[in-house]
Amino acid sequence: MALRRRLGLRLCPRLPDFFLLLLFRGCFIGAVNLKSSNRNPVVQEFESVELSCIITDSQTNDPRIEWKKIQDDQTTYVFFDNKIQVKPVTPVCRVPKAVPVGKTATLHCQESEGYPRPHYSWYRNDVPLPTDSRANPRFRNSSFLLNSETGTLVFSAVHKEDSGQYYCIASNDAGSARCEEQEMEVYDLNIGGIIGGVLVVLAVLALITLGICCAYRRGYFINNKQDGESYKNPGKPDGVNYIRTDEEGDFRHKSSFVI
Repeated sequence: MALRRRLGLRLCPRLPDFFLLLLFRGCFIGAVNLKSSNRNPVVQEFESVELSCIITDSQTNDPRIEWKKIQDDQTTYVFFDNKIQVKPVTPVCRVPKAVPVGKTATLHCQESEGYPRPHYSWYRNDVPLPTDSRANPRFRNSSFLLNSETGTLVFSAVHKEDSGQYYCIASNDAGSARCEEQEMEVYDLNIGGIIGGVLVVLAVLALITLGICCAYRRGYFINNKQDGESYKNPGKPDGVNYIRTDEEGDFRHKSSFVI
């Protein structure tokens, strides 16, 4: 006795054309024989349409039936158990271009169109990276963690061996997509050059300080200079006599006031 199972699918198309032509053919896949009562439905834009799938013969008790939309030889949508699955689009990848040895580095991969939410995997020079570098002896010279849920690849301290071409793949049950390769360069810090630059700066500061001290000693920074010839004795009141000593400015009181 033939097993008859009817699955209905209602679509609300939103395409740029005024008419949507859907073609559906009966087929035999594995141990399940399918047919449809409306193979060539024609529907206007923004109107709903119902597609039917009837199982006429099956050698399994619980066959799995999927609806797929194929456009330009690419599967973009998958319908399974009244749930829609969307193939991921090209993810957005951010890879630092240059990182010094021993510093941290974070690579990001994000995709927002796929459903269910895709899982992420990173590749370096076409070699897949594990979620933890310590779990694979091949990457014992690296120290990174990969979060397949968020798409982040974090290096706690990069090494020269971490240089290379990186790209990310986002995948779910409907398909996968990858971003373009991006290069990350790991370079050594020039310690000798840094020390030499600091010494040059210190030498320049020392020369500037020495020049200021010499100019000050030679009097370039003194505007008003007093000499002995311009000195004038202060006026003295009547009844008070002062005797001037050899040293200018040294006076002794000689007589007192008489009242």
